Amino acid sequence: MPSHTLDALLRSLKKGDLAPVYYFHGPEDVLKDEAVRTILDQALDPAMRDFNFDQRSAGQLDPEEVHSLCNTLPMLAERRVVVLRDVEAWKRKTKGKNEFLRYLERPNPATVVILLQGGGEDTEDKELAGRSYSVRFEPLSLGQATKWILRQAERQKVNLEPAAAEHLVNAVGPGLGALSSELGKLASLPADKPITPEQVGLFVGVRQGETLLDWRTAILEEQSGRAVSLLSSILAQPSMSGVKMVTALGTSLVGLALTRSFHDQGLRGRALDEAVFKALLRSRPNGLLGYREEIARWTRVLARWPQPRLRLALKAALDADQALKNTSVSDERGVLTDLILRIGTRAAGTGGSSGRSGRVLTRAIALLTAFSAVSALTAPSAHPQTDPRLIDVIRNAQEGQGDSARLKVQQLLAATSPSDTLYPQIIYTQAMVSGDAADMRRQLQRIAVEYSSSSWADDALLRLVQLDYGSGNLDGAARNLERIHQDYPGTPLLPQAAYWAARTYFDQKKPELACRWIGEGMAGSQGNVELQNQLGYLNQRCAKFANAGAGKPDTQITIASATPDTSRTVAPKAVDSAVPPGSVPVPVRPVTPSPAETLRSDSVAATPRVTSPAAGATRFRIQVTAVRSQPTAQALIAKLKGKGFTPVVVEEGGLYKVRIGDYATKADAAAALPAAKAKLGGSLFVVAGS
Repeated sequence: MPSHTLDALLRSLKKGDLAPVYYFHGPEDVLKDEAVRTILDQALDPAMRDFNFDQRSAGQLDPEEVHSLCNTLPMLAERRVVVLRDVEAWKRKTKGKNEFLRYLERPNPATVVILLQGGGEDTEDKELAGRSYSVRFEPLSLGQATKWILRQAERQKVNLEPAAAEHLVNAVGPGLGALSSELGKLASLPADKPITPEQVGLFVGVRQGETLLDWRTAILEEQSGRAVSLLSSILAQPSMSGVKMVTALGTSLVGLALTRSFHDQGLRGRALDEAVFKALLRSRPNGLLGYREEIARWTRVLARWPQPRLRLALKAALDADQALKNTSVSDERGVLTDLILRIGTRAAGTGGSSGRSGRVLTRAIALLTAFSAVSALTAPSAHPQTDPRLIDVIRNAQEGQGDSARLKVQQLLAATSPSDTLYPQIIYTQAMVSGDAADMRRQLQRIAVEYSSSSWADDALLRLVQLDYGSGNLDGAARNLERIHQDYPGTPLLPQAAYWAARTYFDQKKPELACRWIGEGMAGSQGNVELQNQLGYLNQRCAKFANAGAGKPDTQITIASATPDTSRTVAPKAVDSAVPPGSVPVPVRPVTPSPAETLRSDSVAATPRVTSPAAGATRFRIQVTAVRSQPTAQALIAKLKGKGFTPVVVEEGGLYKVRIGDYATKADAAAALPAAKAKLGGSLFVVAGS
């Protein structure tokens, strides 16, 4: 089945047509999520959405789970929707994919399955596309992105001038994730007056006429003086670097060379545009704006760029790229100025033989792909994260693409079950790429409380110590330090914790505690010279306190020794000790619900209250579902009563568990289960107790 366009999808949904299986792929993830929301609105009753909507990561499903998700009957509704994210994990055939391919032979008419392939995987899965309603989501052009952000601004009641929207797109680029983030910042401005391009420039740090696009255009149009004058302001912009600028220019130069090659083969007008467009679709380079807009820009300046000049310009761009990546070079502006001057020099001769155009075309396409990936070459090689997707998130954040990193990690959280062992690692990564200290604190506290047995809990506590110390909350830092010591005595982070403990307790005028921590830290940090030096410097204060306390029987000061403790070996673990700026709020104490607490009697009239398992013989019930929201549970209770059932609700582990029936034996409950499933749908099962 051929891929459909987004417009075709929206037209079919407007008519009320729903396909049994959708396959969404392509680079623009935000548009995919918008399409998913549109399908959910079309397919599900809002009151019953929580019971008929499942969202999972495809790569984590075994065949039985795939079968169950797709074939479970909807609960008290006509349809249910299943979203399977990260289907690129099925690129190599897995048992889960094989089961889904079997499902595609006879899809369940009561289930709508949406397959979401991440934007990082551009290749279409032919097997999935051929048996589903396939839609490719392309990046928006500058003009389309401007219209999109204006629609978003109207929905969010942000009074944005069209010129301001255009400048926002030119400054940030057409990536919808970054645009959404910037629009959220602009929403804080007063709504009584339109937001101007000047205000947008202040918020995003890019003034009108000083964007990366303006710089590229100045070079392509032979305005070398203007290009040089723009360097200082553009390099000072957030998330900007010399490598990023060279990458953008190099990709545009290769696209221009591609256009020149087709032109030299005799193509003109629409035929030229279509040939270049198809070549771009084959290679799909990153770093370009709308393909049609880029092609229009290239054809407009084509007469100024014969093949010899283009070859020299590409050589200059590659030389600049290598110079900028050389750690001995720190003058980005000097390298870029030299690049502009070299490109601004016309080469002798104005043409190239048509016999060489084929070789130039092949070379141009290869370079186009290479230049589009050049920024990835500067990424660090190691991360504490283990999942490749989370490593990519950290890399994005380190390269200044914080908004993109936060969007990716949110999508991973939505696609992963909270019971998955990967879940706390995702939350930890979310904390590391947070935009402010308060949000970082919330995520770290969540790990420390909800996932205290995970391998990331000690990391989270140490980060909280750093946040507390940086904000002057010494009591909070001390509490978390003692928790590390008591709950995670074997953690390899203990030497790093010792450094922060020493600083905390010295500041609290508790030298005996500081010196005890220093002793443990120095014993466990053998081989980490930098940490040994830091602890050794602090250890000098222990000698002073020991001398000051001599002769006082109540004073016991331990002076640290560099001799390792032979009873255990603690491997050092690198931790970034940087503390984000900004105030840090007082930690919120988590509230743990009682294990058998029921809904309030005034919330659902005539709903049996359950306070604890009944004494005596064990009873059995059929569990309908478990939800996190009390209003959601109430909505289901009303539906169940309408079907003639008498539901009970048990609040346990933060979930509202809705159950029906009351049976003396498990066999009796199991015998009643098929009829209940036939009447209600869903994934019902027998439980013991209340």
